[in-house]
Amino acid sequence: MGRFGALRQFFMLTAIALIVGIGRPAAADGPATILDGNHPDEAADVVGAAVASPTQPLAMRITMALRNRDDLARLLADQQDPSSAQYHRWLTPDAFTSRFGPTDADLARVTRWLRKKGFTVNSADASTREVSFTGTVAQAQNVFGVKIAASTDGRLYSNISDPAVPAALAPVVESIRGLDNLLHSMPLARRVSKPAPSASSPASIVNNAGPAFGPPDIYTFYNETPLLNLNIDGGGTGTRCIAVVEDSNIDAPAADAFDTQFGLPALTDTNFSAVLVDNTDPGLNVDKDETMVDVTYAHAVAPGSSIRMYLGDQKHTSSSAILDAIHAAVTERNSPCSAISISFSFCGGSKGFYKTQNGFFAQAASQGQSLFIATGDDGAAGLKLNSRGCVAGTSRNVNEIGASPNVTAIGGTEFTPNYLGGNDDGFVSETVWNDGDGAAGSGQSKFFKKPAFQKGLIKKDKNRDVPDISFGASPATPGFFYGGRDGNTPAVVCCIGGTSLGAPAWAGISQLISQLNNAPIGNLNARIYQLGALANAAKTGIRDVTSGNTNFNGVTGFSAMTGYDKASGWGTVDMGLFVPAYLGP
Repeated sequence: MGRFGALRQFFMLTAIALIVGIGRPAAADGPATILDGNHPDEAADVVGAAVASPTQPLAMRITMALRNRDDLARLLADQQDPSSAQYHRWLTPDAFTSRFGPTDADLARVTRWLRKKGFTVNSADASTREVSFTGTVAQAQNVFGVKIAASTDGRLYSNISDPAVPAALAPVVESIRGLDNLLHSMPLARRVSKPAPSASSPASIVNNAGPAFGPPDIYTFYNETPLLNLNIDGGGTGTRCIAVVEDSNIDAPAADAFDTQFGLPALTDTNFSAVLVDNTDPGLNVDKDETMVDVTYAHAVAPGSSIRMYLGDQKHTSSSAILDAIHAAVTERNSPCSAISISFSFCGGSKGFYKTQNGFFAQAASQGQSLFIATGDDGAAGLKLNSRGCVAGTSRNVNEIGASPNVTAIGGTEFTPNYLGGNDDGFVSETVWNDGDGAAGSGQSKFFKKPAFQKGLIKKDKNRDVPDISFGASPATPGFFYGGRDGNTPAVVCCIGGTSLGAPAWAGISQLISQLNNAPIGNLNARIYQLGALANAAKTGIRDVTSGNTNFNGVTGFSAMTGYDKASGWGTVDMGLFVPAYLGP
């Protein structure tokens, strides 16, 4: 649907809303306040003109607003300022809730109002900042003053305007989810098949597949070997664990095959665990490749670190399995992990949705958690929602959850390595990943303003740019081995890639720094930008990427250049130099 078609549909839906008498909340509640940005941008394009069935049940959640936001902003800055008394003094989840979460009185006010309006309140939790409740379409339309439209088959539905709540409650309500079902998540791993190598190939071959990179090649190419030789492997008292966010379980025998092939420690009950955030196990499903990449490459880069998999189950949640897993990793009260890797993108989200997630990411930063999110595999086009789900956009988009200033956004590169005796022979120059299998996500956020660490880098650019930094991503050049199946047999298979590989790898890098620091380091962004601005790879370990672009799906992207750019961020790293430089003066 074109822009004018969307406008026609919007006005038609608005007219229908007026005809059926849907307005703002009843006067008995007093003045109302509209919650800005709380309906999906794609609603008019995806849903039809039909009104959703009034009796259709809805499972909804109110996210309570953070308190003392100015104090939180100051704290986050001070925690990364070596001259501050708050430097690296991290909060516990309980301390965060006490200082910045909702009060018991505010939760009680919201739950009383919902019950008064006829909703069934299922839970109200200050630590997750959520009130879960159920009702019907008719109730939601009447109470929140919205029209909920549906597709012709009724499969998709959404409010087409922002909801309203009583003005007295508006300061404590951040957003409402569940008035639509348009939010989708998408894993960012890209799998390809390479032709069998020739018998004379000198390159890295495993099980007659390749050539491709495995962990030893990464150690050489990104110069992690000197750190591993010093037993800097992500273990020790300074680190807690790496959290990976998933919606498919791991293929344990395939992971064992990968670890055995490349000499990694086996994943056992002592260094690997799973948290079933929706209380059920989704088993192995179509997203299993993503889980395998996230677990095995976090483990490869930080073999001494433990890994905790936060596992959502889409069949048993009224929300998003990935969203449930993200929130669980942040609000975990039992020794939360010091690094979080997220290799998923969302489409169908609203401005309010992304702003709400930023609140959770701010909590993670205040707790000393280093958070890494892949920028996506569709170049500057990013993802948009249509009736089939997430597809490559036809205009510029970014993975907005990775555009939070409290997140380190990871882009992707490609390169043609030199092999010697079956292993990588050292660093070669990298270019921005952009081949027939995908392209590194990049661009400018629509919702987040320019953070302090990015100011002055790009003229006439007022919003947050991504990525911050990159890692190898192409599934073809060089391509990466992973644990999978050869028929029904667990095996190392080839090849996989995507920016999803960089998120767990960078989570591993942060664990190396935390081990050397003997304590978690929190959000890496301020320090990455300080080091990048020095433009001295020999001292900082930041390798500038100066070629390639993110043009994709007919959308003009961004080109790499000297220094920071919206194609590769600051580039990639030499771990042996970057890890100690991060903790240097």
